[in-house]
Amino acid sequence: MIVGLYARVSTKDKEQNPENQLIRLREYCKARDWNSKEYVDFASGAKKDRPGLNAIMTDLMDLDGILVLRLDRFGRSLQNLLENLNLIRSNGKFFEAIDQGLKISEKKDPMSDFMLAILGAAAEFERELISERVRDGMARARKENRKIGRPEILKKRGIDPSKIIKLS
Repeated sequence: MIVGLYARVSTKDKEQNPENQLIRLREYCKARDWNSKEYVDFASGAKKDRPGLNAIMTDLMDLDGILVLRLDRFGRSLQNLLENLNLIRSNGKFFEAIDQGLKISEKKDPMSDFMLAILGAAAEFERELISERVRDGMARARKENRKIGRPEILKKRGIDPSKIIKLS
């Protein structure tokens, strides 16, 4: 059996590392003597177009199923999540979110579908709350005339950008 292991983190930095997810997914496969192929994304789960997700869905016919750690790693848009899971099911493949004990097979199962809808809606709701908090924080920073965005590399290293401009 060959399964696709899908891991996703929102940003590419030291705090967020897909390897944490992949380690657990590999162990799960090893315990079942399954072979695997890995797909990784560094993008928001709300985005429909992600390179790793596109690749795993393209390779679907060569896989027996897809494993993720949690449903929100696969997607945070309920509509996109349901579309992809329906495609997986219609191709006779399985999908499993191992931390949540959620498994979907080609055969329709009302309880799995219900749990999927609830967990998918919760993932989308959580994403909306995060976005709202970020917008609120940015609005407050603007009111306080604070700089918004990532710190400038030159200033972080103690270099005055105006001196570089003057030299050129």
